[in-house]
Formats: sequence, C-alpha cells, structure tokens
Amino acid sequence: MKEDRITIKDIAREAGVSKSTVSRAINNGHGIDIKTKDKILDIIEKHNFSPSKSARELRGKKSRTVGILATRLHSNSETETIRGMIDVFYKNDVEYVIFETDFSIDKTKKYYETLIEKGIDEIVIFAIANENYDFIKEKDGVIIIGQDVVEFDSITYEDYNAIKKISNYLWEILGKRKIGYIGLVQNDFTTGKQRYLAYEDFVNNKKIRNISYFGDFKYKTGYEFGKKMLENKVDSVICATDNIALGLRKYLFEKSREDIIVSGIGNNDLLSFLYRDHITIDFLYRESGEYAGKLMLEKIKKNSNGIRETINNKKVFKSKLVVNGKVINDRKKNWKLF
Repeated sequence: MKEDRITIKDIAREAGVSKSTVSRAINNGHGIDIKTKDKILDIIEKHNFSPSKSARELRGKKSRTVGILATRLHSNSETETIRGMIDVFYKNDVEYVIFETDFSIDKTKKYYETLIEKGIDEIVIFAIANENYDFIKEKDGVIIIGQDVVEFDSITYEDYNAIKKISNYLWEILGKRKIGYIGLVQNDFTTGKQRYLAYEDFVNNKKIRNISYFGDFKYKTGYEFGKKMLENKVDSVICATDNIALGLRKYLFEKSREDIIVSGIGNNDLLSFLYRDHITIDFLYRESGEYAGKLMLEKIKKNSNGIRETINNKKVFKSKLVVNGKVINDRKKNWKLF
C-alpha cells in the first residue's frame, strides 16, 4: 500500500476488522479490546497515516466530535433543531461537523463514510424518506431524526395529529368547507406521508372534495400551486410546511385573494410576524434538538466507558396549534388560548 493513498478502508482490511472498528480505535476506545486497538494503531503508525492526529496521540485522547447529516439547511424546522443540538454541544465541549444531503441517499452514504474515515462515528442523521439505513453497520452511535427506524434511537414528531388539529380548527371554528392541501411528494414516508394521510382521512370523513397537490419543501411549491387553488375555489389551504405557506401567501397577495385562509407547519417566526392571522403548528424544534444533543452526550459517555449499545430511545414530540402567534388548547375541543 502507498503511504500517500492509504485510507481507513485499507487499514481495516490489513487489520481484518471493519472500518467502524478502526474508527473506534482512532477515537480511543468505544468498546474495542486493547489487543485489537493496539494492532490497528500499530498499522496506522507503520503507514504514517493520520486523519487529524498521530496514532501515538490517539492512544491517549478521546475525540468528542459529532457528525450531523442535515437534509436541508434552508429549513426553519431543521435549523432550529440543529441550533438546539449546538447549544448542548457548546456547553459540553463537544465539536461538530455538518453536511447537507439535500434528501439524497447517495450523499448520505458518502458523507457517512467521510465521517467514519475521519474517526467520527457519533452521528445525527435527519431522515430521508423510506430509507432503512442498512448501510450503517454500527447503529449504536447514530440518532435518526424525523423517522422511526428499527434498531436506531430516533426522534419523531406527531405529523398526523398536526394536520388533524389544523383541519378541525378550520372546520369547527372558522366554518371552512372547501379546504385544499399542498403537500410533499407522495414517496416521502417521513413527514410527507403522515401529513397527507391526515388530510385524506379528514376529507373522507367529512365527505368533501379532496383538493391536493404535491411538490417539495420550498417556497415555489406554494407559489406554483396557488393558481390551482384559485381554480378550485377553495376557502382555505393547509400547507405541509410553513415554507410552502409563505410561497402560497405571496401568490394570493399578488392576486388580491388574501381572504383565503392559509395554514402551515413549523411556527416560522417570519410568517407569524408578517401575517398575524397565520395558523401553524409548533413542534418545539429547538427543544427536540436539545433533547437530541443530550441523548448524544449520553451515547458519548457510554461509549467512552466501553459500552456500545443503542439506548432504545423513541421520543415523539407533540404538536401545538398556534393561531395569531398564540398556542391554542384543543384537547377538549374548547379551543381556548393558553
């Protein structure tokens, strides 16, 4: 092997172990026995390989770096979640590195391998639709956000109930009967599928027409489907995200049709500031990020003590209906402000 081309994959092959085991050796411990660790570090020294520190230094130090694989950094919900994690990491001297996957499983795999190559195997992954993440062999260091995946610690949000709350509010309180929906592509089994399913169940239950269109998370989705909503003579629209809602509001403003009630999900500060009548859902994204950060700290602590296991944590964050910037209590259908 050429010294200037050697990789963790090469080291793993020579040592007869997995790349994740090499990563644990580089990170000083994590449930790896001393004999195997020394063998790996000897190979690292022999080839003068160093991802960031010399093998001799790595024998005595523990890396405290977390990888974050985000799907979309322009998303308010995702950035708020990341901010929550960063707050926890900063207070506990944990470093982090962020990659944006743009919902690409190929990018996710590539960046995951990059993190492993750098000796980072504590990783937070924002979910990609309908993915089981079977390419991740060492599941104990990973947290999935946005999808409940078997054998992984995960953080999810009650997406179905969120749309159900908005639908009921539009129907019962505002008296809306022609309710449209702009959602996410139907192969999205994370947020997209559950949110649309709630709308579909609602219109079927009320025996009203299903007026739905689908795109991505971006503003242009709402703007481009605004024309369709006017053609269908809707009196209100539920948007799967606040980004979509903002795009739709721009279109309706240009057409002087601000009489149509627009709702979304995410409790975006900008929307609430610009439109006092905005209806949205607060999932407490910042708090969910703090929770993820604390869960990762627990993993780091366990791993540094040689314990490699999933904590088997399945946390679901509840939805809160927000109207005119205030949280609404809908538990007993009295719709009172907190």
